[in-house]
Formats: sequence, C-alpha cells, structure tokens
Amino acid sequence: MFQVQDIWEEATKIVGFCDEPKLLKWLSDAVTLSANKADLEGWKGYLDICTEDSGNYLTLPREVGTVLAVNFGGRPTLGLNELFNFHLNGPGDCNQSCSWTWQDLGGNHSTYRDLVVPSKVVAFVQKSADAGKKLIVYGYDINGLPLSTVTSTGQTKGYQVPTIYGYAVTDAGAPTIARITGVMKDLTLGTLRLNTLDDSSTVGSLLAVYEPDETVPQYRRIKLGRAVDWVRIAYRRNNPQFTSVFDRVPLKSRIGFLLAVRAIKFYMEADTANAHSYESDAARLEIEAQQASDPPTFMPIQVIDNGNNLIDPQDFDVT
Repeated sequence: MFQVQDIWEEATKIVGFCDEPKLLKWLSDAVTLSANKADLEGWKGYLDICTEDSGNYLTLPREVGTVLAVNFGGRPTLGLNELFNFHLNGPGDCNQSCSWTWQDLGGNHSTYRDLVVPSKVVAFVQKSADAGKKLIVYGYDINGLPLSTVTSTGQTKGYQVPTIYGYAVTDAGAPTIARITGVMKDLTLGTLRLNTLDDSSTVGSLLAVYEPDETVPQYRRIKLGRAVDWVRIAYRRNNPQFTSVFDRVPLKSRIGFLLAVRAIKFYMEADTANAHSYESDAARLEIEAQQASDPPTFMPIQVIDNGNNLIDPQDFDVT
C-alpha cells in the first residue's frame, strides 16, 4: 500500500497537463479498474457492531461495499439475497422468522434508519463555515406528493433542509415527510446531522450523520433473521475516491497501478486496443503481487446439514 503522492509525478507525465481534481478522478478510475479484476486484500474488512437497539435491520458504515459473511454473536449464518422474500420458500414480507440467516437489502439507503412515523426534519451543522450549505432530502410527504422547495428561481425537486450553525430549525411551511428516497448535500468542512422533529418541536430520532466529503450518501442495509446483541461482518470495501495526495492507494503493485493509469488514458482517447493491453498487464501485476503474499490457507464450501446426511426427506415423498 502506498500514497497518491508516491506516484503523483509519474501519473502527471502519463496523463499530461490537467488540474488536480481531474487527475485525482483519473487515479480513482485506475484503482477501480484494477480492483474489479480480483479479490484483493486491500478491499477486505471486518467489523463488529452492537445491534441491541437496531431491531432486525442494520445499516452499515459507508465503506462497506459488499457483505461477504455475517455471524450472530460468533455463530455462522446463511446469507440471502434481496429477492428472497419473493421466493415460495421464503418468509415473504409479513411472516416473522427466527432463523440464523441474514438478508441483503441493497446498498442504496440514504439514511441510517427509515422514518417510523411521518415527521419534519432538521439539520445540525458542526462547523460555522457550513451554514447555508445544501442538504436536500428527496421523497414524499404525508399526502403522497413528491418533496419540493420553492426558491427565487422557481420550484425545485426535493426539500432543502435549513443549515443554520447553532440552530436546528425548520422553515415556514416545512413538509411532514412520510418517506425518504434519497439525500444530496454539498461538500462541507464538518458533519451534517439529520434528525426528525416531533410534534412538540423537540428533536426526535437521529436519521444520519453525513461526513464532509459525502455528496450522495448511500449505505448498505441488511436484515437479521433474529434479534441478537452483536454481529461480526466480513465485507468488501467500496472503491476509494481520491480527494487528496495523502490518500492511500490500497494496492500492492506500484507499477501495476501506473499501467492502469495508462489504460484509463487510452480509454479516454478511444484507443481500446492499447487500453485492453495495459489493463491486462496492470491486473496481472497486481494479482501476482497479491499471490506472493497470500498464506497457504483455504476457504471450504459451506453446506447446510439438516441432520439426515444432507438429504431432504421430501425428495423421497412420492405420494
């Protein structure tokens, strides 16, 4: 692993003259190009989460891209996909299960938790410099109408939450929101905290805390088959988006990364033949660097033992 500044000079020569934000975007694309080719160590992570107050739904931190495995308090569990509720053998949407399973609910959730009841929302601003920055909530109000905001230039989509340093207040005519479908915010210096406001005009539930570099927050959420005190999660990280020369590049091969940068440049120039060649070499060098450091271990295939030699008794029911 190395920093962006360690390859900055060579990357500048490859890309040519451009401003810093553009070069950082190209470097982010180059990392994605290499990362999607293999199961790389720099993208693996593990975390323990206390789930006592989360019920059966758990929204994961922003760095979690794909959930690989989950255990409940140390007990291995079986993972199910988003469409399992539509399967004839699944629980549907009404039945409550108490099984050792978890279900992936997708990675497009913009808040930590959903609204329990229709509510107004307010924002807490951490830094005075962020006063007036945009925090827009998309969704529907209690009348089923899309959220919108009236501005000096007309009506725009989404409700713009007031961001006033030192105060968490709603503006006149603030909608009562029934469902949130998305959130967008400006780049900030500090965090913005989104909360509900109850009928007595006091702060209610915390919906999310948005970090400074988040602009379109999206989190992965899973559903637990039963209530437990804590879970351990193995996951694959989201691909990084570089914003500084001090950001870390989670790759092992420095040369392989520079070849990926060349591949991106050829793609931008519509030279797909050279792009494919450099992309292939970049992936090969990174995989070789990965294999050189992999220990001699293995991951066995998991099976479900039903206590009858893995044979389903219904297979022999011919009546």
